[in-house]
Amino acid sequence: MPYADQPAEEPRRFYRLRAPHVDKASVPVTVRVTPDADLYVAVGAGRRRMYLTPNEAWALWRCLSEAVASTGEPPEWIRVHVTPTHR
Repeated sequence: MPYADQPAEEPRRFYRLRAPHVDKASVPVTVRVTPDADLYVAVGAGRRRMYLTPNEAWALWRCLSEAVASTGEPPEWIRVHVTPTHR
């Protein structure tokens, strides 16, 4: 049990979204954020996964957002707010 004057450790956060798939119902996409650790990205129930430093994640975000934007208008299913969970 932590002492009263010690701050509680911030728990890991998970950001999840399911992407439509041609052959299956959907494909899970998860990003795990752990305090003082690399971000963990998993696509397709963990079959494709990668650890990224925050700087690598920002660079990926920038490149991926520009690349995906060049393919056309975003689909309706992507227009949702992704709320973090602790599990």
